[in-house]
Amino acid sequence: MSLSVPTSPAKRGGSKNLNRMPLSPPQPPPQPPPQQRPLSRLALHLRWGVLGFLVAPTLLVILHWLGYEVKLWGCPLKALVGIPCPTWGMTRAMLAIADGHWSTAVKYHLLAPLVLICWVLFLGQIGLELWHRRATVWSRWWRHRITWLSGLFITLGYHGSRLYQLWSSGTLGMDIQQSFLGHFILSHLLLGHNL
Repeated sequence: MSLSVPTSPAKRGGSKNLNRMPLSPPQPPPQPPPQQRPLSRLALHLRWGVLGFLVAPTLLVILHWLGYEVKLWGCPLKALVGIPCPTWGMTRAMLAIADGHWSTAVKYHLLAPLVLICWVLFLGQIGLELWHRRATVWSRWWRHRITWLSGLFITLGYHGSRLYQLWSSGTLGMDIQQSFLGHFILSHLLLGHNL
C-alpha cells in the first residue's frame, strides 16, 4: 500500500486560493442621477447668465406696459447685407402679445407663440435649478441634439419661406442694393467700369 504525501501549495507553485476567482478592482460608488447631483460653480454661473439673458426681454415688456416708447435699433444683418435675420419681427410680435393682440403677433412672426412658450418653460427650469442648486429632469431634454436641430429646422424653414416671399415681391433685391454691402459692391463695380 502506498501512501501519498500531500504537497504544500508553495511546492506546487500556487497560492492557497487556487480555486478562487481573481479579485476585481474596487468599483467606484454609483453616481446619483444628474438631477440629484449639485450643480458645479461653472454650471451655476452659466445659469445666472442665461437667467439674465431671459429676463432682459421682460424689462422691455414692462417698459412698454408703463407707456414708455422703447426705440429699438433695426436688424443689423439687414442693415449690413439687406437680408433680414430669422428673428425678424419677433420683438414686435412679443410686444403685440404683451398687449393681447395675438393675431397681430402671428402676422409679425408666426413662431412667436411657440417662442413664448419655450421661453416661459426655460425660464422656469433655470429658476428651479438655481433655487435647488441641482439640475432638473428637463435639463437633459434641452441639451438633446434633436431638440436643437428640430428648432433650427423649423426656424430656417419658416425664414426661407419669408425670404422667398420677399424675393418674389422684389423687396429683397431692393433691400440688398440699399444695404451697406450692396452700396459698397455697386460703387466698386461702377467705379471699375468707369476706369
